[in-house]
Amino acid sequence: MRPSQRRASGRRLAALTAGLAVFASVSGCGLLGGSEDEDSGNAQVEKSKINVSVQGTIDLSAFYLAREQGYFADEGLKVNPIKVDSADIGFNKLNAGEVDVIYSGYTGFFSHQAAGDMDLKLIADASSAAPKSNAIMVPKNSPLEEPKDLEGKTVGVTPPDTLADILTKAWAEANDVDLDKVDWQPGGFSTSQKGLGKGIDAAFFPDPFIAMNQQQMGAESRWDPMTGPLENLPMAGYGATADFAKENPKTVAAFQRAMAKASDEAETADRTKVIDPILVEHIGLPEDLAPMTTLLTFESSLDPERIQRVPDLMVDRGALDKKIDVEDMIVPPDTGEDDSAK
Repeated sequence: MRPSQRRASGRRLAALTAGLAVFASVSGCGLLGGSEDEDSGNAQVEKSKINVSVQGTIDLSAFYLAREQGYFADEGLKVNPIKVDSADIGFNKLNAGEVDVIYSGYTGFFSHQAAGDMDLKLIADASSAAPKSNAIMVPKNSPLEEPKDLEGKTVGVTPPDTLADILTKAWAEANDVDLDKVDWQPGGFSTSQKGLGKGIDAAFFPDPFIAMNQQQMGAESRWDPMTGPLENLPMAGYGATADFAKENPKTVAAFQRAMAKASDEAETADRTKVIDPILVEHIGLPEDLAPMTTLLTFESSLDPERIQRVPDLMVDRGALDKKIDVEDMIVPPDTGEDDSAK
């Protein structure tokens, strides 16, 4: 690899690391341009040009696939991704009307809805946990073998009541770990990455951090936290304000159809030919790192019963002080068929 290529790869990786905060906070601020340069002028949608807040996470592969394959354009939409560094920034942009749709970890939607500072609707699913897509990692040759070994140790998590914090503690408690005997170290994934083996004995990471830690420091994935009660837990989705959804039902339906098609395709596609190139081009992973990542499960259906697991878990962990009814937040999908013709 030429020096210029190494520098470019390093810049991509640094940008990726800065943007991977979907688990760490509730998500702007650069603009990622796309190939959909012309407005289709489709009269079947109320708003043909929409801005979507996105982050540097690998489950956005389906979103970029929808753009590359023209699925949004087929529905009369020109979709402009707005890259943000955290869900907090994305929700601020959504509230200010700077973006129309936001991708976020589900905890962000439910935290804002429960707080009453935003009235939100879920319009499309994105992902759920897959085996080995998240990990409790330890330094190379760590003596930790059982979850109980974490007692008396320092464990890296994200800030209190964010997704990784909730998941790690729920998994630990399910494995009989006394949470009060663990020194929880809140911070971002980059903080945990730098501290692993240097004061931090174990930490929660999603991919691509898992692959990065394995490649760069020989760190080991000791436990898969997304097992037992957390197996297949819904992780992230797309939402909009209730006002936007009410005023633009055809636009929302068009977005739903395009994302459902792309998500189904992403789930069954040959990742080496379809997904890995997207991870390199749009997410910023180096070419040698992309194939090492474990993908989440791409989801195309907003199943209220399945997604209800997330706010229920948040209530159980004390991250929410009241129950959220997911079904009330979901905009039912529109197949595009004319009901009067049935």
